[in-house]
Amino acid sequence: MPKDKKIDTSKLGEALRSVGKRLTNENIEALKKQADSECNGGVTFDQFKKYVDEASKIEKTDDEIEKAFKVFDNGEKKGLINLATFKHSIMTLGDKLLPEQTFSRAKIHENYQYQVEALFKAAGVDESKEAVDYKVFMKLLQANR
Repeated sequence: MPKDKKIDTSKLGEALRSVGKRLTNENIEALKKQADSECNGGVTFDQFKKYVDEASKIEKTDDEIEKAFKVFDNGEKKGLINLATFKHSIMTLGDKLLPEQTFSRAKIHENYQYQVEALFKAAGVDESKEAVDYKVFMKLLQANR
């Protein structure tokens, strides 16, 4: 980004994710709100570096993400997660679509379904199997930094 250009504060989340920051929608909204009050609608390169540093402090670590996956292991410590349970959970829990992405309840469900299928495909998951090693998802997340 040229130093004299600005990122619109509404695009701050996309910019942070494009440099590998793994933030929740809630974290992004808080940073955008902060940027709106501090940056007069646009974030300069130097300000963006500050937000990258701030995002680094609040983003999820690999250990935190791995612990979340282990919840789906049901205490068996085999490293396997039930695909049906995992699919249901990621479609119903956690971050929801942002308001500008919401259309109707049916469209939201359809979009979640598409996102989950894309995630599974990107991770190389065979959905005909009952369970999968959660490390395939960890590798995918680590590759997208």
